[in-house]
Amino acid sequence: MAADPVVLNGRYRLIDRIGSGGMSVVYRAQDLSLGRIVAIKILNENLTDDEGFLRRFQREAHSAANLSHPNIVTVHDIGQDGDRHFIVMEFVDGRTLKQLVRLQNQQGQPLPVHRALDLSIQICAGIGYAHRANLVHCDVKSQNILVTRDDRVKVADFGIARALSEATQHTADSQIWGTPHYFSPEQAAGQAASPASDVYAIGVVMFELLTGRLPFIGETHTALALKLSLIHISEPTRPY
Repeated sequence: MAADPVVLNGRYRLIDRIGSGGMSVVYRAQDLSLGRIVAIKILNENLTDDEGFLRRFQREAHSAANLSHPNIVTVHDIGQDGDRHFIVMEFVDGRTLKQLVRLQNQQGQPLPVHRALDLSIQICAGIGYAHRANLVHCDVKSQNILVTRDDRVKVADFGIARALSEATQHTADSQIWGTPHYFSPEQAAGQAASPASDVYAIGVVMFELLTGRLPFIGETHTALALKLSLIHISEPTRPY
């Protein structure tokens, strides 16, 4: 006998799991009140044990919910059901930019330059709008950028990344969160992210779109972060 479906707060019925990462698990769900399909990101329990993080997350998520731009994933709701803390977003029918790059690599051909430029312009439009609203993403990467079937870009994960960045800065824990392949040198050195950090990460994403690979690699995340803190000083980027 199949288990009863999970319904958060009596409103959001989880349908299936569509993604996961170090910070959360993402589900496709139905909003029973409005009858629409949404995406729900449920925070991992190791994050929700930190009350300071939850306060920062709720603050940043509310800021993200005020963003209204065609190139940013819309935040519909923020909620809690028991020990589950979650954020409700628009459901984007498409794939991540990382998946798109991997598909091109499998086909043995790079992304056409005109398409890479169009996607990059849309990324810049979304991030630029957020910056003008005084919101820094802090974790721009190809995994956080969604592309619809008609090539419309949607930047995701505003709020969680910023809150986690601040939580790391407020503790003595030196663990590197996120994906350091896209970190700016100042982030790799443990400094706070700024709008310039997001711009640097967009540059890394553009490099990945055009070449099918990342500009810097390391055997471990820690080794990569140490390398990034010294880039432009001792080790040049690999040529195209």
